[in-house]
Amino acid sequence: MLKNHFTVLTFVLCLGGIGSGQTSPHTTPSTAALCGSRLKPVELAGKYKVQIPDCFTMGRVANFAAVSIYFFNAPPPDSTTIQVEVLPYAGEININKDTGKLVAAATGDLTCEVESLQDPVALGADGGTPPLTRYFTIADNRDVYYGCTVFDKAYECTMNSPCPSLPWPPKSKSRYTTEYAFAVFDKETRLIVEFTGSHDGPSKKVIGFKGDGRLLRDTIVPSLTRIK
Repeated sequence: MLKNHFTVLTFVLCLGGIGSGQTSPHTTPSTAALCGSRLKPVELAGKYKVQIPDCFTMGRVANFAAVSIYFFNAPPPDSTTIQVEVLPYAGEININKDTGKLVAAATGDLTCEVESLQDPVALGADGGTPPLTRYFTIADNRDVYYGCTVFDKAYECTMNSPCPSLPWPPKSKSRYTTEYAFAVFDKETRLIVEFTGSHDGPSKKVIGFKGDGRLLRDTIVPSLTRIK
């Protein structure tokens, strides 16, 4: 699933599954209707603030080295898979000298697709962070790099289950999971803030943002500010 565009994402990938057991399972969130429009601020690692829906709760995974890991939970019966990591700004980042942006990143519409139905290992839920292929700008003129990928849950494999798994109904509404990732590389604090979330749906091709991805893109990620 992961395409390594720069060295530092290898480090992010190694840490990406640390908190996976602490987050909610992959279910289809209905975030558009959650909690109305009221928001509340929460702190991240004592360095940043973001706004989340007022009825969400925030949990924190025990620190691993210099990494802080959080997850945002919606109240029942809805479910979210949003996770945030604050980790050291390490490694070499491949920046285009002319544009000042990541070499792999561009503007334009976001399209998420299954990468290869013949490569089930690459489609696993814990396969790593989606490649960051797009960017937008938030407060303080900081760039947010983001991307997505889709995996087919019919190809999930474990030690105790065959691959592909049992056939899914032809019109299943949750066969495919779209994984979204957003990352801010903060040169001043020497930190990376990475947001991830997902959406379950019936299509192996998704245009734009759905579920957790929409909530992150429209509300949570743009609200990121430093604590001064």
